[in-house]
Amino acid sequence: MARRRHEVLAATSRGSPDSIATIRYVTVDLATGEGLDSAVGGVEAIVHSATDPRRPDLVDVGGLRLLDQMAPSDAHLVVPSIVGCDLIPTPYYKAKTICEHAVMATARTWAILRATQFHQLIWGWYSRPSRNPFLFVPAATRYQVLDPMEMARRLADAVDGRLQGRLDDLGGAFAYEATELARSVVTASGSGRRVIGYNRPGLVGAALRAGANLTPNRGEGETWNEFVARQIARRES
Repeated sequence: MARRRHEVLAATSRGSPDSIATIRYVTVDLATGEGLDSAVGGVEAIVHSATDPRRPDLVDVGGLRLLDQMAPSDAHLVVPSIVGCDLIPTPYYKAKTICEHAVMATARTWAILRATQFHQLIWGWYSRPSRNPFLFVPAATRYQVLDPMEMARRLADAVDGRLQGRLDDLGGAFAYEATELARSVVTASGSGRRVIGYNRPGLVGAALRAGANLTPNRGEGETWNEFVARQIARRES
């Protein structure tokens, strides 16, 4: 947004780094609302990208409701969400669905943009250090990995154009089997673990095998192979 000559205020709960260019940082606690009232005063648009999978009821859902209460009534609300969150019954995805319903119930103008999993998330899953020589990964499950910069561009478009409603879902250019993604991470990270595919039980596993996390809408940006190549180069440097 700063590159588009907007004045940007970035809220963080981890302390404020030095402000750069037209970006100003403020410290906010979305779980308690501390610092939020002064942060949202006079803003024209809000992108609620804060999330905490461990405390989604407080940060994702509660934070959204606090933003809606404290922000100017004419501020445009843009909320990132997840493809298939209403079909894949994990606690985190259920919280995302609640967020969507809360956005749709607000009196202000709003936009929701669902996306598939980012490169960094998949990498984090499968590169985490472990003493277990085996890496168990859901079989017959695909992930449509996405460059987060593409998501950032689409969110900026939603702010610029004050786009409204449920926007077209956004996914990566390619959908890969989870086992293949895991093997590429194991190779690139040098962990040496053996990837074992298994049938994830329950409704979550069934929804993933059915492709509930995928979309026919394919974005651009960095591909998974290009992302992995960067990780290899960084490891070797």
